Amino acid sequence: MVGVKVIANDTEFQPELSAAGSRLAVVKFTMRGCGPCLRIAPAFNALSNKYPQATFLEVDVHQCQGTAATNNISATPTFLFFRNKVRIDQYQGADAVGLEEKIKQHLENDPGNSEDTDIPKGYLLITVAFSQPVKLYSMKLQGPDNGQGPKYIKIFINLPRSMDFEEAERSEPTQALELTPDDIKEDGIVQLRYVKFQNVNSVTLFVQSNHGDEETTRITYFTFIGTPVQATNMNDFKRLNFPFLKN
Repeated sequence: MVGVKVIANDTEFQPELSAAGSRLAVVKFTMRGCGPCLRIAPAFNALSNKYPQATFLEVDVHQCQGTAATNNISATPTFLFFRNKVRIDQYQGADAVGLEEKIKQHLENDPGNSEDTDIPKGYLLITVAFSQPVKLYSMKLQGPDNGQGPKYIKIFINLPRSMDFEEAERSEPTQALELTPDDIKEDGIVQLRYVKFQNVNSVTLFVQSNHGDEETTRITYFTFIGTPVQATNMNDFKRLNFPFLKN
């Protein structure tokens, strides 16, 4: 997709993210009359043409109030980054140079950008960014029982930049897990080492293999269970939901 797609109303947003699929989606949240928004608009349009491998969307916070509220937009311009409908990063302000660096950061290590990239069998790499620091206690990670469900995974937190498969292989994780078939069932819960997940801004999940040594690893749903750092209540967990589908 070349150019910026303007989202006219709330009902258009999720279908556009779905259409982007595994491609990087860069979403600009803007507001009519916002000076910084107007200043960066030409640069945002230029970036959409410079990086056609990504999808560029524009959302007016007044026309799409539900979308803005769901994504916790508190200032404009704010740029959110999505892949597979999962929010992976954000950037605020009208600095075109900084925005482009952020876009390049997420594109340069994206295996889907090169037809010549040889992705190891069963590998999967997912990054999720939170809108505020959180403490994580556990996670639910569901997969099919046909051998494509995840088995060996490494979890990293607060990485300064995107990582590729090679870097994920050699890096020491925050926690490594071997999931059993029961762990990835609908009622399974995977406990995290709570002391290591105290101030989490982002999580990167690296799946090294699946249960059947299949070519493709498939995750049908995952969710983190935790609380915001600023309002931790041990008796009131908040569930942070991130449905995900890998075809």
